[in-house]
Amino acid sequence: MLFLAADLALKLTPGPDMALTLTRGMTQGFRIAWLSVLGTFAAGAVQIPLVVLGLAAVFQESPRLFLAVKLMGACYLVYLGIRAILRSRQPQALAAVAARGEGRAVFIQGFLTNLLNPKVFIFLIAFLPQFTDPARGPVWQQMLFLACFSKLFGLCSGATFAYGAARIRHWLVRNRWFLRAQQATLGVTMIAIAGYLIFNRDPAPGR
Repeated sequence: MLFLAADLALKLTPGPDMALTLTRGMTQGFRIAWLSVLGTFAAGAVQIPLVVLGLAAVFQESPRLFLAVKLMGACYLVYLGIRAILRSRQPQALAAVAARGEGRAVFIQGFLTNLLNPKVFIFLIAFLPQFTDPARGPVWQQMLFLACFSKLFGLCSGATFAYGAARIRHWLVRNRWFLRAQQATLGVTMIAIAGYLIFNRDPAPGR
């Protein structure tokens, strides 16, 4: 119960994944936001084995590697943001974008955004061991269970955020300016998330 309460508090804390999901939902509807959530969830297939095997601990020993991965993720978000802003200048092309398989691109974006955020690894390494007990069995099995539970819980909470944001969109979409504003808002949000990842003052691991 303590783990559930702590994980819930963390899920309700604003961050890059939540901001991306809310923006997708408000600008593009539930389906697109849900695909973004699924991409974030799928990143766990890479993150969880790394954490359970202890390989992600390298971030704690190498602040430079931590910074490098952090900058890669931020640059990727800037790239996506600029593309969205450019699309906002051509609203007639938005339907064609969707027809070319935007859903798959959104899934990949959600996947890479979460995967290239080294703080996810640091969080799992720092958070999960606090709720393990060697007396109850192998620690790695307990961490595996807790990590999978956290990801599944994140999938449910992400779906909730996506649905709520999509409900707002139904009202906003009636406005003519929204067609352009939706992509511009998405682009600005992605660039803002990148700025947060680059300029936040949290100490690097190992310091």
